Amino acid sequence: MKKLFTVAICLLLMTTLVVSFNNDTQARSKLLTGVADGFGGLVEVEVLLDQDGDIIFVKAYGDKETEGIGTPALREIPRRIIIANSTDVDTISGATYTSEAVIYAVNNALNPDKYPAPEAAKEAKKEKTAVEASDVYQGFGVAFNGRIGPGKDNTGRQVYSFNQVYANILFNENGEILDIHIDELEVATPNYDGKGMPHLSGFPGQGGYNFDGDHDQVVEGKTPDNDAYFIAEVDGWKTKRERGEDYVMSPLGTWADQMDTFEEVFVGKTVQEIDEWVQKYTSDRNRRPLKPNSSNEEDQQKYNALTENEKEMLAYVTSGASMSLSDAHGYFIEAIKDSYNNKIDLNLDIE
Repeated sequence: MKKLFTVAICLLLMTTLVVSFNNDTQARSKLLTGVADGFGGLVEVEVLLDQDGDIIFVKAYGDKETEGIGTPALREIPRRIIIANSTDVDTISGATYTSEAVIYAVNNALNPDKYPAPEAAKEAKKEKTAVEASDVYQGFGVAFNGRIGPGKDNTGRQVYSFNQVYANILFNENGEILDIHIDELEVATPNYDGKGMPHLSGFPGQGGYNFDGDHDQVVEGKTPDNDAYFIAEVDGWKTKRERGEDYVMSPLGTWADQMDTFEEVFVGKTVQEIDEWVQKYTSDRNRRPLKPNSSNEEDQQKYNALTENEKEMLAYVTSGASMSLSDAHGYFIEAIKDSYNNKIDLNLDIE
């Protein structure tokens, strides 16, 4: 039987450039365990709830379930429950018994009075003398890049920009992601016409920079060249999540909406598994998720090699996210790896 971990997780609040942690106001997550009768034996689950009671992590164990028949449900049903934030999900065709066992085990964890544990689990519990706690690690990763572009203004002057990606992640002792929060700061010269884009005109004394204030792609003049304007410009910077509805990536919603979709995919995976996912399911040209009927021959061949279940999973992802996971717009995978490399043990006291 896999060891079950019982731990209260300190959720860290991420600001624009740093992570802050307040011992007096820290929010607490709750980890629950549940059990159900599977096809071949007991199916056990670990369910992590955030401070609002939302399901952010589910892990299922069932070493007696039939390999290749029931075992896919141990991986897929938890993913569906996390995405739906509910146990009201469809079962896996051909693995109905194991699917229902995972669902029942999660319900047992959430509401043991309404969904009591099977007798076999109660007997096994009596034999336990202690439950080991697993370690929880917090990682904070950053990835920087400069960019020449996007494009030039109507006078021919170059646009310049830079990106800073921040990945705040909680890992368990196996390196699996329990919770993840990614944000990004993108700053461009003020001759870029993107609405809501943070700008940097340069440092005072450089003469200002071409400025397009009404976003009509026509330069109106130069930005003020003084200390006050420089300070105000930097003070007004917002991350892409903070920009909210000012940064809509039609037709899939805001930047934050798209990143939320990717975060759902990453929860429960290790950094290595994320890297493997990216290599398999994104284009080698731009690291955007693969889509059917691509005009690029290599992308189409890569997509055609996927199974029907993999295509179904990818269709869900691309219904909510199409942006690149690693290009000049932001190196998100690199920030995730940096977060793992920088992880620290939270050294939580477990009662």
